[in-house]
Amino acid sequence: MSLAGAFAVLLVWASLAVAGDYYMYSCSTYGNTAPAFTPYSNAAHLAPSDECMQPAPGGGYRSLEINNVLGPVSHGYGANWTADAPAGVSIVGAYTPVNDVLVDCNLHSDGFTAEYFWNGGTQSINYVNGCGSDGIGYADGINNSFAPSSYFGWGAGCWLQSSCSSPASGGAVLGVHGVRLTVQENTGPSLDAVPASNIWYQSGWVRGAWPITLDASDPSGVCVLTTVVDGAAVTSWSDPSRDTSRFAQCHGSQLPGQLNTASYSNGQHTLTYGAANAAGVISAPSKTISIDNAPVSLSLSGPTDAPSTAGTQYVDASAAAGPSGVAAIFCSVDGAPYQRYAGAAARVPVSGVGTHRIDCYAQNNAIDASGAPASSPTQTWYLAIRVPVVAAISFSKVVDALRCRRVAKRVKVPGRWVTVRRHHKRVRVRKRGHWRTIHVTRCHARTARRREVVWKTIHRQGKTIRVKEIKVVRVVLLPHVVRHTTRRVAFGRGTTVSGWLGLYNGEALPGQPVRVFAAPDNGSNAYRQVAVVTTHADGSWSARVPRGPSRLIVAVYNGSLTTEPAFSSPVRLLVPAKVLLKIRPARTRWGGTIRISGRVLGGYIPVGKFLRLRIGIAGLKETVGIPDVSPHGRFHTTWTFASGSGVVRYWFSVSTLREADYPYMPASSPRVTVTVGPG
Repeated sequence: MSLAGAFAVLLVWASLAVAGDYYMYSCSTYGNTAPAFTPYSNAAHLAPSDECMQPAPGGGYRSLEINNVLGPVSHGYGANWTADAPAGVSIVGAYTPVNDVLVDCNLHSDGFTAEYFWNGGTQSINYVNGCGSDGIGYADGINNSFAPSSYFGWGAGCWLQSSCSSPASGGAVLGVHGVRLTVQENTGPSLDAVPASNIWYQSGWVRGAWPITLDASDPSGVCVLTTVVDGAAVTSWSDPSRDTSRFAQCHGSQLPGQLNTASYSNGQHTLTYGAANAAGVISAPSKTISIDNAPVSLSLSGPTDAPSTAGTQYVDASAAAGPSGVAAIFCSVDGAPYQRYAGAAARVPVSGVGTHRIDCYAQNNAIDASGAPASSPTQTWYLAIRVPVVAAISFSKVVDALRCRRVAKRVKVPGRWVTVRRHHKRVRVRKRGHWRTIHVTRCHARTARRREVVWKTIHRQGKTIRVKEIKVVRVVLLPHVVRHTTRRVAFGRGTTVSGWLGLYNGEALPGQPVRVFAAPDNGSNAYRQVAVVTTHADGSWSARVPRGPSRLIVAVYNGSLTTEPAFSSPVRLLVPAKVLLKIRPARTRWGGTIRISGRVLGGYIPVGKFLRLRIGIAGLKETVGIPDVSPHGRFHTTWTFASGSGVVRYWFSVSTLREADYPYMPASSPRVTVTVGPG
């Protein structure tokens, strides 16, 4: 059977085995030495000889022979040639081509008989014709089918006389030049998948490369081997040199192979192992293989920062996979052994103060040849659980501070013994006591008069009664700190802010850095750092805020590995604007014009009109204009006086107006006086 034919049968007859026949050819007519036939003789002078490929007189080749040599053959003795079929196959027919069987022309008269034989049957061999001068002629051939037999052969023996001899040339009794046996096999090759990791033995989902090596054996030989996936051959082999002279005519035993499942779509596929023997009987078992080479993915979500007061936190893991599904998610917290969470979702509990690392990966249900399932890349999540922190900021002022002053004080230094050197010797001497003047700071508490109600017991009209009396007493005022969220300072002046940093339970945080940020109070939220300070042992701190506009000031604590970040509520620093005013000339006539100029200091000049010009005299004032101002804060305008008489002194002042985008409080320039009189 051809390889193409075997493939076609394998693809159509999945897992099918039927009976089949094949031929075995023996001896010189078919060009071999008849290796399937075995000689036997129990006669001293009757020898079977394999002369199949030996040249015969006159040309050609000879036969499987039985020859009478070196003496007579006793009655009841003989010799034969027999082909024994291996287990699993049977001989069901024999055929010899015409004129391929030679025999002693006087076979019976020489006392011999000859026959073909098989299990349950025989056929006599007789001289037919063509006897030559050498005493050898043509005998009966065979062309017979019979019931399955485990053997077939032919033989000759001395049965007709008490002693038998052949006068033919060379003592020839019987010779067969060629015989064709019809051999039948009812089963296909035995198949086995190797090694133990062969994909054939997998019942679940698979991925990657798998061995698909096929082992096969058969008494008639394995002539075709193939592995097929979804009707297409993956590996195949056919015997290129079939040996028809033997029962086992093919030499196949193993077909190595590797199946790369990544070359196939994810899902169900049919795998077929196929083999055909010399009889054309096929074994082609099939099974379904489930392939999943889709990657496994994993994502983590959850909080990245949480206060310790919020209890146990959870990081959520969610996995996705191909058709095999997600088998489990494995997670480790802070390097601990991985915990298995079955399914495609997991909630990983995390607790304890500190920064925690959560590592997770997922696996699907598809394994490779080593038994390992597919895994997702390991994903990492960081979660900081820290103690809540309180940050406060304010403008502090000590009220009723002590009154202190430096004073001189006389103190007596007592006498004492000291060691001195005299004449190169150390001696002890006593120094006399003496008085010395030192300076010390003495503080006195502030006092204030307070009205208090006291009850007194008095006797009135013979009775003891209690009466209320108002009494003025002087009480000591203890120093204390007053904190405000707003402070007003002069233009060009800085100030000090202070605050406290501690845990939510009131425990101070000493030695921690606190950053102070300030933003102009113009709605821009343009915060920038103005100071960095370190908290004292009691958690308090203070920082110097440089000069600038009105500002919103906050304190920021960045947190640590164990404490949460904290942000204070803002405090407001109020700074009035600074306006400079200059008028030229300072004296003018009625109807004259003066030039008014000046500058608004501090920057942050808003777009639009935000200045007001006022003129006043003798308790009267009036707004007379809104000067334009440049981005650099400079402004100028003119004023022309009307006609008049006498000498009048007018004052001028320029004020800023309240604007949301201008970070200064409204303020006015100093008044500038202009004298107006007759020219």
